[in-house]
Amino acid sequence: MPVSVQQPCPAKVNLFLEITGKRRDGYHLLATLFAKLSLCDDLFVEAVEDDPAFTLEVVDEIGQGLKAERDNLVLRAAQAFRDAFGLRMGAHFTLTKRIPLGAGLGGGSSDAAAAMIALARLYRIDLNRTRMSKLKRVAAALGADIPFFLRHEGICEGYGIGDKLKPVTTEKGLPWMILVFPGVSVATKDVYGRLKRPDRAARLTRLSHLDKLTRKLEKGRPISEWEGLLFNRLEDAVLDSHNEVRQAKDILRRLGLQGVLMSGSGASVFGFVRSREEGERVLAKLKGYPWKVFLACCVG
Repeated sequence: MPVSVQQPCPAKVNLFLEITGKRRDGYHLLATLFAKLSLCDDLFVEAVEDDPAFTLEVVDEIGQGLKAERDNLVLRAAQAFRDAFGLRMGAHFTLTKRIPLGAGLGGGSSDAAAAMIALARLYRIDLNRTRMSKLKRVAAALGADIPFFLRHEGICEGYGIGDKLKPVTTEKGLPWMILVFPGVSVATKDVYGRLKRPDRAARLTRLSHLDKLTRKLEKGRPISEWEGLLFNRLEDAVLDSHNEVRQAKDILRRLGLQGVLMSGSGASVFGFVRSREEGERVLAKLKGYPWKVFLACCVG
């Protein structure tokens, strides 16, 4: 049995997000297209065989003041994993944070998934089909995005509350992208509260765009053929109330980025560049803004 393991925790963007309905419990149903990124947190996990406790240390490289509190998703995910699989031993987690909080990049969900995968690796629990199916149900109860991060694929369509997943295999990798986090907090509950739900005709049209987008990506078509299919229904609700997000979008467009879009419920914005070298030049131009800015590619 290994005494420690290291597990990457990739960020994600939503290349597409449409609201398709609402459940009785208040959860919104959606159709989305997730893509994992090279921007990631890191989770280092050490076995503790003589103590059943889970402990957490946070290395805050992003500078948002994140602390190792008991309600951190890493510890909640570890406890849920223990309850599901009867784990008796403990572990110490060291989480290095690079993904901004409240950015629509799935950092917390990715950290939680990494904790579960790391515990399985650490204590040699074979995640066969039956156990993985169980783990995905446990993960979905903690957060709708977590099952996506349990998968090895880099791109997936997501349905339901985002937990019903369909892998997408692309002929070519997606272009490099610039990610901007303008530093404003966007409350997901408030975004959904301001949301103007589409009528049936508009919803069906958008869902046909998701099908077209997926096919274009699968065939490795150039971005000029699919950037117009990128979409986020939540964007208008955020842009109306957070001028910083609107400004970030406008500036990325003026710099010539393609497919500029907000990710998830915000507040991060991304756009594609033609090459890594172009991305480096854009990064240099954005240094004067009070933002967190990253150059990333899709992984998986």
